[in-house]
Amino acid sequence: MNLQELMKQYLQEEGYCPKDTDFGLDFKCEGRTYVFIYDGDDEQYFRLMMPNIYDVTDENRDAVLVALNKTNTTVKVVKAYTPIPQAVWIGFEVLVDSTPVLSDFIPRAISMLRTAQQTFYEALQEG
Repeated sequence: MNLQELMKQYLQEEGYCPKDTDFGLDFKCEGRTYVFIYDGDDEQYFRLMMPNIYDVTDENRDAVLVALNKTNTTVKVVKAYTPIPQAVWIGFEVLVDSTPVLSDFIPRAISMLRTAQQTFYEALQEG
């Protein structure tokens, strides 16, 4: 079973309703959308994203970049960035072994993504 199939099975067992999309597996948790992005060329690469947490405009771009930097230097394991120029995404990226036990780290991954989101919002408010 590949990592995408394992992730889909895990999400279904935990009561989430994953949907296959162009990006990967989408699911909702506590009102937020998450996307698991599968890389078929690297079976050990695990990438869980919190997409579109903030809109980027010409007017707020500098403040966004400062907040992204603060988030990336404050929160472990996650990356906050703009994979598309108009939106901030946060990603949890790790390498897993060939038989990952997803229940060992998915809850913490979601928690870390939420922490990064909150850190980003606070950094924006600080200016």
